[in-house]
Amino acid sequence: MRFGSRLTIHAMARSLRYHPLFNSDVLNAAEWYDERQPNLGADFLARVRRAVDQLIADPERRSSADYGIRYWPVERFPYVLFYDLTESELLVLGVMHTSQESQKWLARHG
Repeated sequence: MRFGSRLTIHAMARSLRYHPLFNSDVLNAAEWYDERQPNLGADFLARVRRAVDQLIADPERRSSADYGIRYWPVERFPYVLFYDLTESELLVLGVMHTSQESQKWLARHG
């Protein structure tokens, strides 16, 4: 299941782009959940999709967080979507477990 299969679409006059590590971040987390409980990974994927849809619909809803990067919570799971927003682009960087240190995570995705 790929989130970034359509690398560029237009949403609210901004192009949508996914960081190259986004799919692996999401799939790794989903696999981890499936190992603990069958179908929990599928629920995680559905919640991430919903978070991305909500983000696309209202990307300015969240203010900038650490290092000018914004985040959007993933419902039910202790994850956030990190994203960057410019006049012309919405860049979805990846998902991060909230127990991780954001500075290290962002350095990996920067």
